[in-house]
Amino acid sequence: MILIEFGGSRPIMAEDAFIAPTATLIGDVIIEAGASVQDNCVVHPSPAGAVIGEEATVGHGAILEGCIIGQRAVIGINAVVLEGATVGPESVIAAGSVVANNCQIPARTLAAGAPAQSKKEISGVAEQWVKAAAVIYEELSKDYRRQGIDKQE
Repeated sequence: MILIEFGGSRPIMAEDAFIAPTATLIGDVIIEAGASVQDNCVVHPSPAGAVIGEEATVGHGAILEGCIIGQRAVIGINAVVLEGATVGPESVIAAGSVVANNCQIPARTLAAGAPAQSKKEISGVAEQWVKAAAVIYEELSKDYRRQGIDKQE
């Protein structure tokens, strides 16, 4: 992983968070317990910083700029979440979507598009999938650690 000090701040990561070796974290970024930041992601702060909540998953190639990602949220592959945006707990941002500046995605909501719009409340089988995704990515992260992937330079 690439950790860059910016504005006198360095990223802070929970011990059990997984950050892929090719992910980049810059400045005032907080990664909470059990979160997973996958390959080629960039997390950059705004003046208010950036937070990735407990057991949240940030998919491959996503770019996060000064936003808050809620507990167990899933950010899809190559999605972009811009400054001031909040993604609520257990929400899903579809792959390739762009969450606009200051946009608020409610809890347990599927959002998609560019700009991302709330498509539906997550319930039933989809809700079970979101809850299971945290467990799946946590197990994948443990497997990566066993193989030393999180320690590669």
